[in-house]
Amino acid sequence: MPPKPAPRGPIGRRRPVAGGSLPFAAASRKLPLMSSEPHKRYRSALFSFRFLGTAVLGSVVMALVAAFGPPAAQLAVLGGFVSILGGLFLSYLGQEDQREKERTAAIQSLAVPLSLASDPELFQRYQEIAGSLTELGTRTDPILRRISLLKLASVSEQLDGLGRGKIVFALTEGWRTVYEEILRSPDLREYRSVSWVRSPKYWQDEPGAQSMRVNFEAVDRGVLVERIIILRDELWPAGEAMPSPKILPWIKEQHNNGLWITLVRESELSRESELLMDMGIYGDRAVGTQELDDTCRTLRFTLDLDPQAVQLADSKWQRLMLYARSLRSMLDQQPRQE
Repeated sequence: MPPKPAPRGPIGRRRPVAGGSLPFAAASRKLPLMSSEPHKRYRSALFSFRFLGTAVLGSVVMALVAAFGPPAAQLAVLGGFVSILGGLFLSYLGQEDQREKERTAAIQSLAVPLSLASDPELFQRYQEIAGSLTELGTRTDPILRRISLLKLASVSEQLDGLGRGKIVFALTEGWRTVYEEILRSPDLREYRSVSWVRSPKYWQDEPGAQSMRVNFEAVDRGVLVERIIILRDELWPAGEAMPSPKILPWIKEQHNNGLWITLVRESELSRESELLMDMGIYGDRAVGTQELDDTCRTLRFTLDLDPQAVQLADSKWQRLMLYARSLRSMLDQQPRQE
């Protein structure tokens, strides 16, 4: 006898293919499968008891009024029925509008995972976040709920910033990883930065020295690196041709490694305090701003990929250049030592 064929599943349902899956397969497994039973046939509303009973009752009342009532009563009853019919019609329109809004909201909720389906990595993170929120919804402890809502508000704000192309690092030097990655990107052709030096310790620690080496590597690859250094008066006293020896070696090191250096005294910007900042402009791609404490440690670093933010940073750069003096020209004016 020929072997019996392998049992097949319900018609229309395919078995999963081994070794391959769609990016949203994990999410689709959570959805209930479509039933293989034949669809139920629903009777028309015209044959329902509510409609037929209401129609018969209304017809009987109208017939009695038409047969025994005066014309005024007939007109009053007819007007009442028309008003009721109009009210029911308007109520139906309102319910239909509400159902349409609910359908639109449901479609929009599906649009997020569908739009992320083409990016497996982002979709995986979406699943993890959605799964964690679902699990959190099963917790009933009120203290946990309050703490979770506060934490989620902070996370939501960070995600909103990421969606707008803004990344914020607070109280950490971890921003240098992103900073160095951008400087090493092969499509970068120009990097302009503003360094507000308020202490001889500025970028003198190991993380600062490492970032400076990345600057030198970028110059070796052909990237144009320009830097405006804003110096406090104690680091570049008025009347002195060159900055203080406390900071001058750090400045010359950059000049000797191919950076285009210009200098500005902080006191010269007293009327334009918004130009006192630490900033980096990465071509036309992004702008980074850094906030430091008195010990030159990072309080906050913000990387913004918004084109308008880049344009604003470029405007500030052009204003700073009105005050800047080229270090090369200053060195050329120095008397040569025999």
